[in-house]
Amino acid sequence: MKSRKRQGVTVGAVAGLVAAFAVAWMASVGAAISPAGVPAAASQYEKKVTICHRTGSKKNPFRTIRVSRNAVRAHLRHGDVLGPCGSAVFTMCHKTKNGKKHTVKVKGARKVQRAMKRGDRLGKCKGKKHNSGKHKGKDKKKDKPKHKG
Repeated sequence: MKSRKRQGVTVGAVAGLVAAFAVAWMASVGAAISPAGVPAAASQYEKKVTICHRTGSKKNPFRTIRVSRNAVRAHLRHGDVLGPCGSAVFTMCHKTKNGKKHTVKVKGARKVQRAMKRGDRLGKCKGKKHNSGKHKGKDKKKDKPKHKG
């Protein structure tokens, strides 16, 4: 009876040792075959930037797209924001109940859509430009004395 147990333990130990060597061999072959470094997809799109694009559509006003780094400035000029739409931060002009406006930051395209339905607008609030009263409408050049000589 004892010899059978010893034989089972020995066979189990040998089988485990063989399995360990097989796994180590497969890992070393896999490391030798696969290229080291960044995946091909990452290097293929390294010149692309993810932005939340403003489409102008009422049904689907925002869309996450990837564009060339060279096109980012143009997209930002017309209201697009860096990053995917779910986490993008938009600057909005919020109109309060008493009619005052103030600029707020809103995170996420869905929240922006809801705010736009309530009357808020994308972009900073444009306040009224008022004169400080210093010159009272006179041109600065006219106020200066002329130098003779």
